[in-house]
This record gives sequence, C-alpha cells and structure tokens, in this order.
Amino acid sequence: MMHLPKKNLFFLKYFLVSIAGFFLVSSTAAFQVDEKILYQISATLLDKKGHTFEVFWFYRLDQESWKGKGTLTIFGKDYLSLDLPFMNVLIQKSVMSVKYPEEDQVLIDYFNRRDPSNLFAVLLSEFNGFIVENIDTNNEQISLSLVPESLVGFDHLWMTVKENEWIPKTIKAISGKEMEIKVDVLSVGPLLNPDDLIMGKLTASEIIDLR
Repeated sequence: MMHLPKKNLFFLKYFLVSIAGFFLVSSTAAFQVDEKILYQISATLLDKKGHTFEVFWFYRLDQESWKGKGTLTIFGKDYLSLDLPFMNVLIQKSVMSVKYPEEDQVLIDYFNRRDPSNLFAVLLSEFNGFIVENIDTNNEQISLSLVPESLVGFDHLWMTVKENEWIPKTIKAISGKEMEIKVDVLSVGPLLNPDDLIMGKLTASEIIDLR
C-alpha cells in the first residue's frame, strides 16, 4: 500500500476543499439568479397598478378539454378575474367565485392562495412552493422550468418571458396525466377600471356558497 507524504496529503486536502467550496459558491450564485428572475416576474405580474391580458386558454381534465380566447386581469396580489367562453373566475382577497355559463351556476368558496394545485394561487402567491429547475435564454426570451417543493399540486410548471420585460408570454402546468393548463398571452395592457375587480360580482340563476 502506497503512503502519500504529509505534504502531498495537505495539498490534496486543500485541493478537495477548494473544489467543494467552488461548487458551493457556484450553486449559491445560481440559486440567487433563479430567485431574482422569479422575483422580477412576480413583481411585474403583480404590479400595484394592475394589468389586463388578452389570452388563449386551454384546460384539460382527464378526457375532457376546453379552450378559448378571453381576458385575464390582475390587480396586485389580492384581485384577479378571468373571463372565458366556458368559465368566469373572480378572486377578491380570500374569496373565489367561479361561474360556469353552460349550467348558469356560480360557486363561491374561500380562496386558498397556498394551494399548489390552483394556478391562480401559484400566480398570486409569487410562485410560493416552487423552485427553478432549469433556465434557458434564447433570442431575448427566457424559458423557465419550475418544480414543486412538495408532492402536492402541479408536477411541473413551464413559463417563457421576454428578457427585461418579465411579463409571461406562455404558461403551462401539468398534474399527472389528469390535468393540463396552457396559457398563451396574446397582448398586455394597463388595468383601466380596478373598481370592477374590487366591487365586481358574478351572477347566475343558481348561486352555491360553500363557505
């Protein structure tokens, strides 16, 4: 068995410690960059002045799917509305109302902004519960892949944003083979009437309050 001189052992130990330290610093720096990008996206998306998005929304649950153009409005972290041909959503702080036009029915329930299986909760909570798995940059477009910190909710979340603008262009979320949501942002504009979100109400012939 060969024995290394003490001097060589010292340099080997120093080299290994230096390598480990390098990877630790690199990993920490990469994490900080990931967090900064997510923060920039959230800060822009949840701007206190609000945004109006024209979107194309695709939703699949098991073997059924729905799709259509609509309008998404976001006012800070507490207010959101989505108007689609097949569904209307209104979130006002801790209350969420959903209308299904075909049934002429509105469901009202508490809004859990920590629900990792609710895309609206993920957006309004600054992607809480998700970490960046991968980031790619191509032609001023940033593509992000996010994974959950727990086994509950979406398995994967993908998003593309234009560099230095930080507004999502596409969002895709999947939960197993059962659920898939895809959102294409067609245009973005300012929120003109925030009171419509704050004071708005969904109406239908049947109101079911689950609170």
